Amino acid sequence: MLSFKKVLTLVAVFAALTCFFYLGLSKLADKKLPKSNDRTSKINQSEKKRKKTQVKLVALGDSLTQGVGDTTQNGGYVYLVKQVLEKRLDATVVTENYGKAGDRSDQIMKRLQQQETQQNALKKANVITMTVGGNDLMQTLQKNFNSLSSNQLASFMPTAQRTYSHKLDELLRTIRSYNSHAPIFLYTVYNPFYVYFPALTQLQKYTEQWNMIAQQKTAKNKNVYVVNVEKRLSEGQYYDHGSTLKETTVTDYNNLSGQKLSKILSNQKEKNNYLSPADHFHPNLKGYKYMAAKLYQVMIKHKEKWLKEGG
Repeated sequence: MLSFKKVLTLVAVFAALTCFFYLGLSKLADKKLPKSNDRTSKINQSEKKRKKTQVKLVALGDSLTQGVGDTTQNGGYVYLVKQVLEKRLDATVVTENYGKAGDRSDQIMKRLQQQETQQNALKKANVITMTVGGNDLMQTLQKNFNSLSSNQLASFMPTAQRTYSHKLDELLRTIRSYNSHAPIFLYTVYNPFYVYFPALTQLQKYTEQWNMIAQQKTAKNKNVYVVNVEKRLSEGQYYDHGSTLKETTVTDYNNLSGQKLSKILSNQKEKNNYLSPADHFHPNLKGYKYMAAKLYQVMIKHKEKWLKEGG
């Protein structure tokens, strides 16, 4: 996703919302054991190694896959879900992270088509994860920023949604050309400015519509599953209290000048405690932990698709 400095510049010039949318087993060797027991021990070790769960996870996408906003700089949800899988499944987990900040769906596909390392990684994967769509949505809003406040953007969105749906189809087909069997876990996008402008229902409506496209792919494409993080990452600690937030918020977009808006968004204290105060846009460590937890929940529901002993 775009850096906040670039987003802030757009906000200052075009007012508020052009910046929308867009975080082995040790060897046992006891030579003192009797030979008979030593042979039994070796057999038991061999059985354990055969039963050890093997998970090869390849992550594709934008800045949320790259892990922008994760202060530990370990790689966001990709690193965190690896820890969860290894702990809860006693698994050997290998991850490869191909996230790149700012990439739209077509750019993610282009990198995949051009990079043999990604292609080879996908061929060996038994789990594929992806964050995509936020930058596509942002591009649409930037191109039509003059229409947002007057609600005329509704006339442009159907075409934009069809274009994105087509690009996402192409991306999924490209992934399947390298791996036809591994389940794909596709994250939803979210509205990072919801807690600042909850009264701007157009933003949330378009976010939800964008996510409907991802939902549609689960019906159209076999073995594709949505990981829904929209509401929690949009609403943060105000989750399920949107009506109260709308009544109490004082940051009304319509009454803010560009200067006042810049001051609000440059505040080093983030109002949404699941997002990074560095840019008010990407998840912080808490946000990425939530993303990893949700991914694990969905993965376990479909574990028969990827969880194989000794796989």
